Amino acid sequence: MKKLILTLITLISLSATAQQTFKQIAYCVPSTPMEEIPFGYLTHINYSFAIPAKTGDTLIPLKDDTYLKQLVKTAHTNNVKVFISIGGWGIGDGGGNDTRFHKMAETAKGRSTFIKSTMDFVKKYNLDGVDLDWEYPDPNHRSAEDYVALCKDLHTQLHAAGGKELTAAVVSKGNQAYGIKKEVYPYMDWLNIMVYDGDYGPEELKHHSPYSMAVECIDFWLNERGLPTEKCVLGLPFYAKKGHGNFGFTYKKLLAEGASKYDDYWNGHYYNGIFTIKKKVELAIDKKLGGVMVWEMSCDTTDDTSLFKAINEVVTEEFAKGK
Repeated sequence: MKKLILTLITLISLSATAQQTFKQIAYCVPSTPMEEIPFGYLTHINYSFAIPAKTGDTLIPLKDDTYLKQLVKTAHTNNVKVFISIGGWGIGDGGGNDTRFHKMAETAKGRSTFIKSTMDFVKKYNLDGVDLDWEYPDPNHRSAEDYVALCKDLHTQLHAAGGKELTAAVVSKGNQAYGIKKEVYPYMDWLNIMVYDGDYGPEELKHHSPYSMAVECIDFWLNERGLPTEKCVLGLPFYAKKGHGNFGFTYKKLLAEGASKYDDYWNGHYYNGIFTIKKKVELAIDKKLGGVMVWEMSCDTTDDTSLFKAINEVVTEEFAKGK
C-alpha cells in the first residue's frame, strides 16, 4: 500500500512538473486593461512592441512606460514572466518591411549597439527575456547569417544576466521560413511559430488558421527543419479574418455580434472557436511541444466563453493523465 501511494505521489509530481514546463504564452498590447489579463492562465507575457530606431541599432524609448512597469510588477506577483517583443509586422517602415533589422545586423558594431540597447531595456524594466520579432530574415541572403550572429551574442548576454531567455516569432512554413537557419537553434530558448494568416495566395475566401495548418506546420518545423520538439511553440489566433488582409474582428467582437463560441465560421469570418483551440492544444501536448502562444490577449472574452480558459482546461486535464 505504501509503495502504491509513493508511486501515485511520484506520478502526480511528474505530471505537475511537465505541466509547469508547458508554456502558455500571450502577446500583450498596452491597450489591454490590466484587470482583464488572465495571469492565472499564463506562464509568459510578450509585451508588444519595442521598436528599433531607423538606424536599427537602438530601441526607441517608450512614450509612456507606466503600463509596462505595472504589467511586470503584477505578472511577477502572479509568477508570470514578461518578455519584451522587439519589432513586429508594423515595425515602422510599412507592413512587413524589416529594413531596420537588416541594416543593424549587417555589421558587428550594429549588432553590438543593438544588444546593448536591448540589455539596457531589459534591465530597466526588470524583464525576463526578449522575443525577437524580426520575422523575415531572408533565405539565400546574408541576413540569415546575420540573424544567427545577432542571436548568438544576444542569447549569451541574456543568459549571463541571471538566466534571462531569448525567443523569436517566426513564420509558419514555406520558403521564407528557411531564413531561420538551423544554426540559430542552440541560441533560441524556443520559437513561437505563427500558425495563422495562412490565407495568402489565391484571392478566394478560406480559413486562415484551420487545425490542418497546425498539423502541417508542426510537421514542417520538427521533421523538415529539425527544430527540437521542446523549442517548438504552437501559435494560436484569437482573431478572425474575412479574406486576405481583413483582420477586422476579434473573437470577443464575433461573440458579441452573434457568433458561436464553438464554431470556426460566422458571417464570412473564419476564426478558431473553443473546439478547434482545444484540439490544437491537445495536438501540442501529444507532440511534446514546448507550449502554445496566443496573438493576442485583448481579443479574448473574460467569462466562461474565454479561449484562455479553454486552453488551461486542456492543459490541466491532459497533464493529469500523466502526459
